[in-house]
Amino acid sequence: MRSLVFSFYSKLSLGLIFSFIFMGIILLVLAQYLTRSYQNEVEQKLHHQLAEHVVHDNKLLKNGEIDHAALKNAFHSMMILGPSFEFYILGTQGQVKTYSADPLRIKKQKVDIQPIQAFLNNQSNLPILGDDPRSEDKRKIFSAAPIFENIEGKEILQGYLYIIIGGEIYDGIVDLLQQSHILSLAVWSLAMAMLFGLLVILILFALLTRPLRRLTQDMQQFRQKGFEHGQLPSSRWQQNSADEIERLGSTFNEMANTLNTQYQKVKNTDELRRELISYVSHDLRTPLASLQGYLETWHLKNKELTVKEGEKLIDVAMKNAQHMSRLIEQLFELAHLDSEAVILTTEPLGIAEFAQDILQKMALEASKKQVSLDIEPKDPSIMVMANIEKLENVFTNLIENALRHCEAGDSISIQILPSATTGQLSVSVRDTGLGIAEQELPLIFDAHYRANNSVRGKGLNSGLGLAISKRIIELHGSELKVISTLGKGTQFSFDLKSA
Repeated sequence: MRSLVFSFYSKLSLGLIFSFIFMGIILLVLAQYLTRSYQNEVEQKLHHQLAEHVVHDNKLLKNGEIDHAALKNAFHSMMILGPSFEFYILGTQGQVKTYSADPLRIKKQKVDIQPIQAFLNNQSNLPILGDDPRSEDKRKIFSAAPIFENIEGKEILQGYLYIIIGGEIYDGIVDLLQQSHILSLAVWSLAMAMLFGLLVILILFALLTRPLRRLTQDMQQFRQKGFEHGQLPSSRWQQNSADEIERLGSTFNEMANTLNTQYQKVKNTDELRRELISYVSHDLRTPLASLQGYLETWHLKNKELTVKEGEKLIDVAMKNAQHMSRLIEQLFELAHLDSEAVILTTEPLGIAEFAQDILQKMALEASKKQVSLDIEPKDPSIMVMANIEKLENVFTNLIENALRHCEAGDSISIQILPSATTGQLSVSVRDTGLGIAEQELPLIFDAHYRANNSVRGKGLNSGLGLAISKRIIELHGSELKVISTLGKGTQFSFDLKSA
C-alpha cells in the first residue's frame, strides 16, 4: 500500500489533481472578475454620455441654485428609462448636494473627484470606477457631466451631475443572476470539463509512466535475484526507440547482462584457479618431496657413498629443483598474462629464421628421440609483427609438447603460409605423434589439464604450456587452434600480422 501511495505515478497524479483544483478555482475567480469587468465596460460605454444628455436637456441650475423642479423632472424621466440609475448633484470638490436615492441610505457626503475628471478627460480606459455614496468602500461605474451656468456672459463650473450605473436594484438583479440555474450549469459544465480533462491526462500519465514501472520491476528483479539467475530478456526494450525510457531500459538490460556475463566469467575463473591451485599443490609436492628425499639421503649417507653415487643423487635433486623452478615461473607468467592490464609491444621479425633458431635449440633432444625437425619455407624475407620473447615461449612450448608425444621415426615441422581467411601469415606446428582424442580437444588449453595420452614420468611437464601459449597468441590478436587425430598426429596453428 505504501509503495502504491508513494509511487512516482501516485505523486504525479496527486500533484496534477491539486493543480487542477487550484487552476479551477483561479479560473472561476478570474472568469467572474473578467465577466464583471467586461459587463461594467459595456455598461459604461453604453451610458457614457447619459449625464451629458441630462445636463443638456434640463437646466438644472437657476441663479446659481439647484432648480429642484427641473431636477425632479429630470430624475423622474431617467428613473422611468432606467430604474437602476442613481443621480447625484455634486459640488466642484465632489461634495454631495442632492440626490435621487433614499436619504437614509447615503453614507458618504463627498465623492472623490479624480475618477470623475479622468472620465471627463478620457484619461483612462474603461471601466472607470467611482465612489458610491451609499457605501463607505464600494466603487461602481458611473456617468458624469459638468454643470455650467452663464454668469455675466461667462460659463462658470457649478458642479457635476454624477450618475451611478447599476444601483442597489441592479446589484440585487446581479445577485439573482449569480444564483440562477444558467450560472450553476455553466459552473458544473466547467467542473465536468476539467474532471474529464483530468481523467484523460491521468490515463496518459499511466501510459507514459508504464515504461518506468517496467524498468523499476527489472531493477528490483535484478536486485533480488542477483547474478545467479541468468540474463534479463533483451526483447523487452527497444534500443533504437525514440523513447528515452525505452533506450534507458535497453541500456540497463545490456549493463545487467554484461555484469552477469562478467560475474559468471569471474566465477568460472575462480573455480579454475581453485582447481589449478589444487593441481599445482600436488605437482609441487611431488618434486619437493623427491628433492627433499634425495638431499636427505645424500646428507645421511654422503660419507658411505661413492663419488658417482653422490653425483647421481645430486643430479636427481637438481632435476626436481629445476622442475619446481619452471613450474613456478609458468605460474607467474600465466598470472601475468591473465591480467587485463598487460600490453604486448611488437616489432618486425623474420619468422622463418626465428623459428629455425628455436628448432636448433631442440635439435639435441630431438636427435636423442630420433625425431626429425623441419621448417618450410626457409625464406628469411618473411616478416611478421610480434613480441620476440613471448613468441619464443609459444614455439618452445608447442615443440616441447610435440616432442613429448613423438616416438622414434616421427617428425615435427613448422609451416609458414599466407592465411586464406585473414590475409595474414598462418604459422602451424605439426607432428606425427600420438595425437589427441576429439572429445579432449576443447579442454587441452585449460590450465593444468592433461589428456589421457599425456606422457607422464618421461619429462618435466607442468601442464601449463598450452594455456600460456593460447593467452600469448590472443594478445597478438589471433587464436591458437588445434587439429588432431588420435594415433596420427597434431597440428597447432595461429595467424600473425605481416610486417
